[in-house]
Amino acid sequence: MLMTLWRAISFEFWRLLILTVSVVVATIAFAITIKPLADGKLSADQAIRFMFYAVPPMLAYALPFAAGFAATITYHRMASENEVTAVYASGISHKRLLFPSIISGVLLAGGMLALNDQVIPRFLKQMEQMVTQDFAKIFVGELQSGQSAKIGNNEIHADLVERVPPEPGSPVIDQYLLGGVALVKADEDGTVTIDGTAKRAWILLLPAWALGPEDRARIGNDDATTVLMKFIDMTINREGSPITVDPFTLPAFAIPRVFKDDPKFMTTSEMKSLREDPDQMNFVDSKRVELAKGIASIRVFRDLASNARSGSAIEFVSTHTGGSVSILAGGFMPSQGLWTLLPQPQTNAIEIEVVDSSGRTDRLRASGAVIRPERDSSDDPLNSSSAQRPTLDFTLVLSGVEVLGSLDDDRPTTEKESTEYTGLQFRQDPLDEILAMPSKELLEYAVPYTTEGSLEYAEFLVEPTSRLHQQIGKLNNEILSKLHERWAMALAALVMVLAGSVVALQLKNAQPLTVYQWSFFPALGTIILISGGQQSIHNSGPIGIPVIYAGVLILLVYTWFALRKVSIH
Repeated sequence: MLMTLWRAISFEFWRLLILTVSVVVATIAFAITIKPLADGKLSADQAIRFMFYAVPPMLAYALPFAAGFAATITYHRMASENEVTAVYASGISHKRLLFPSIISGVLLAGGMLALNDQVIPRFLKQMEQMVTQDFAKIFVGELQSGQSAKIGNNEIHADLVERVPPEPGSPVIDQYLLGGVALVKADEDGTVTIDGTAKRAWILLLPAWALGPEDRARIGNDDATTVLMKFIDMTINREGSPITVDPFTLPAFAIPRVFKDDPKFMTTSEMKSLREDPDQMNFVDSKRVELAKGIASIRVFRDLASNARSGSAIEFVSTHTGGSVSILAGGFMPSQGLWTLLPQPQTNAIEIEVVDSSGRTDRLRASGAVIRPERDSSDDPLNSSSAQRPTLDFTLVLSGVEVLGSLDDDRPTTEKESTEYTGLQFRQDPLDEILAMPSKELLEYAVPYTTEGSLEYAEFLVEPTSRLHQQIGKLNNEILSKLHERWAMALAALVMVLAGSVVALQLKNAQPLTVYQWSFFPALGTIILISGGQQSIHNSGPIGIPVIYAGVLILLVYTWFALRKVSIH
């Protein structure tokens, strides 16, 4: 008899649960699909796929409430129709009557944990990918088919479209090179404001935090994924007079956020792996590159100073000509971000040899020379035609120059007031060696450089080191918050089923929806506390863990008091 009763209760509970959750999830999935569909980010067939991908993420919130509702209705029907009274009369206690609810709650909690940990992250990736990368595919596909592509008020045509994979460590998510580009931009009333052509253009997909201050302020969300269009050698027709702008960059606009830099799109095992290797996240890796370049610049400075003091040649490689530049100086002195070379005492001048890619050697003599570190182009995707490998580039500025001629001819000596060589890299550049270090190893390596009183102390490295520490700490807190949120939601599903069942037995004479209110609002408070606790852990670390479980505990205590009243009566 008892097994028959349990089977009947379980069947009724799961029947109501499936029916309720199907209606709720389908409604929510349709609602969140409407906006990207109306905005033109999804086609009709993509909208159907998007709704399918949206179902599991919606289950995370719909399933606990639907389970609480199903448990409430199941036990309230039994209580209101006096079936519970008959059960008690047969000698079955209310605790044994609640056994199907307990088993169903445990199964539901296990399913919720698996759903949150394995299924939902994968489906969320698919949803985000559809409105980010599929957006790029649609846009680029139109250009590749020879059609004009329209983004907002901008209409673009290109003769050539080629995808260029971003380099590791670059903030750029995806990028495309366009050739033979025509751009027409109109204002709100359709009046053409820009009509121009460009030899080539770049379309970059990148997070908003990598943009300039003006675009970031306008978008207002550093987590958003944005599209940036940069035109090279742009000729604009303005009132019949062509003008050339190089480069010409349109204001960035946002599309939904990037999925690959958020731990919520990862399983538990992936998040644990991420803890060991935080450089998988672009926002951490970019800070690692920044610190590595700072340390490398100190090592280059030390080597340059040592060579200059010892009278050895300072050797640079030119990235522009493929040749080299060799400098003999009498000393080395830093001054306001510039590295000043001192003349040799015996000649009161600085000797320079410039070798081009063909092996031709020119000799120069200068009264003064300054080495200026260049801002690496890969730091800013707006100033680069493509994402480049991080490098340390320098500019050599010479003053009071005598060109002594080539070793291969007898040209007379000429004089120049000044000259400069850009795109120089130190021959013994240590950057690649330092970039090979993961963040944790790099932070340990940076300690002698950032400890005040040490011989290698460099104040300008303190801030990059602090930023890298902060990003890793922020990432660890986010991982911790997501893991505990998943456990708390699974426990909440179990307790919400129990709460609905017990309250239904307690209020058997009330209307079903009234009964559900007495379990719904405490359950809603539980979910709110879980969300608040997740944010608390994200912002403050482990100190927020009690908050995330407080809601579950409060609901459990509420259920226990309701059970006590049922037991007394």
